[in-house]
Amino acid sequence: MKLMYLTFQEDAMLYVGVVRKIRWQARAFEQLGYEVTYSLWKGNEYRFTTGDTTEVAAITGGKGLMGQFARAAEEYLSSHRFDVLYLRLDRISFDVLKICRMARKNGTKRIIIELPNYPYLTDYINSVNDVRPFAKRAAQRFRVLGFAAEDRLSGMQLRGLVDAVILIGNPAQRFFGVKAMNISNGIDVDAMQPVPPKDSPDEIVLVGVAGTLWWQAYDRILEGMYRYQQGAPGRLPRIRFILVGGDAKEMPEFHALIDKYGLNGDVECPGFKTGEELDAVYARADLGVSKLGCYRRGLQSCSSLKAREYCAKGLPFLYTCEDSLENERTEFAMRVPNDGSPVDMEAVVAFVRECRRNSGLCAREHQFAKDHYDWKAIMKRVLAFAGADTKEIN
Repeated sequence: MKLMYLTFQEDAMLYVGVVRKIRWQARAFEQLGYEVTYSLWKGNEYRFTTGDTTEVAAITGGKGLMGQFARAAEEYLSSHRFDVLYLRLDRISFDVLKICRMARKNGTKRIIIELPNYPYLTDYINSVNDVRPFAKRAAQRFRVLGFAAEDRLSGMQLRGLVDAVILIGNPAQRFFGVKAMNISNGIDVDAMQPVPPKDSPDEIVLVGVAGTLWWQAYDRILEGMYRYQQGAPGRLPRIRFILVGGDAKEMPEFHALIDKYGLNGDVECPGFKTGEELDAVYARADLGVSKLGCYRRGLQSCSSLKAREYCAKGLPFLYTCEDSLENERTEFAMRVPNDGSPVDMEAVVAFVRECRRNSGLCAREHQFAKDHYDWKAIMKRVLAFAGADTKEIN
């Protein structure tokens, strides 16, 4: 059995978490009996990878990039037959319809679409709010509104062409008439080694790992730290925050907030880290910080990859809305309001102290991740929902 996992994702450090997710999902499909091909792009290459083999389609970049991806995908699907086509998309387009029709024409039995941030249109339209100058923002907004209209028009043609839509975000049972299933994000839990708990009475270290900052709303952390210090200057434990990553376009504003609140001695911004360097950061941390800006995208439910990584690491964490935790009484996760209020650091201190006293918490949290977040179990449910075959390989 063959499966094509088609994405238009850039393979870049800014998106390292998403790229890792795609590769983990591909591995899960392999464990379910499929020979998997997945696509990513880097530089001027759109790459189709099957095992140790990669075929490359040249792209020129610049304007019309998505059109170039679509044409390359159509050509690839016309010359390679797959039993299942799994598409990870930001939105629907007429190019998506062409790709699905080409796959059907070449014998694909099941077509599945994944939408990782649902509902996505408001977020997509608002993505240009910070574009400067105004004239450029107006042009960008007009362009994005055109994409939104295309999404609505092309979406109405999905019924009968696509077998299932997989949604990560707010719950829904139908998407343009196609049956829909909500899932949580997952991880490869076995790839994550738990970090040992800390017990420093004089400091508490928070860590946030992120690419795009506005979506994470880590400014809420900075304001909470400022208020905590203003309440009693020099108080202990001292709260520190490590930001790993951060989009270069957003970092100047973040650094300006650090200066404004006088937090230069308590906030570290080491840039993007992976592998052993990231593990070293985790080894210093008491608490992970998941997405705190769901409200900025109009979401009441989300599925944070980073929350799952913290969980697999056995690291307690903060969150605002997390689909897999809504009905769980979790001892390792602290919920904060899904709004723009500063994080209550006195409550954070109390939570961390309770976690430190909780013997065996790290191991139980890691097991929770194994029970709830394993990609193989999630993708098995997805394939069954779409009516696709599976043949598990141990």
